[in-house]
Amino acid sequence: MLSEEKFREELQKFVEKMSENKWNWQLKENGKYARETHLETLASGKIVSADIHILYNFTYQVPTLWFNFFENNGTPIPFDEVVRDILKIPESEESDSIRQRISHYEHPILGVLYYNIHPCNTEKIMKELKTDDSYLISWLSVYGQQVGLRLPDSLKLH
Repeated sequence: MLSEEKFREELQKFVEKMSENKWNWQLKENGKYARETHLETLASGKIVSADIHILYNFTYQVPTLWFNFFENNGTPIPFDEVVRDILKIPESEESDSIRQRISHYEHPILGVLYYNIHPCNTEKIMKELKTDDSYLISWLSVYGQQVGLRLPDSLKLH
């Protein structure tokens, strides 16, 4: 578990480090969450906009990844297309896969539908990692990869 205070502290350090590395993360809502946006080119050649947020989940007391992908005209991309073409998760993937942990809920701050990776297993996964790195960086190394987020190799927050 992670306190909200510790989350905000690590989030601020994370955004500062990412800015130093010329990555496009920003703190929003007075440090309540961080946001990153970028364009992605799909295998079909179609260009989509990715919007990724890191928020604190008060129920589970862990960070949560919220994300959405949009067409050039601003229309959200349907779930099946996100899973197949962007996240590249095969339909045949096991029932306990990331596919089963992605939910489509109202974003807790923006009030519009976004995808999130449900945080119910986060505490268990984080205990298994047993790392000295920052909680947030360790968490992102697991959860970020599942939605295509990459971290610079040089990122350490000690």
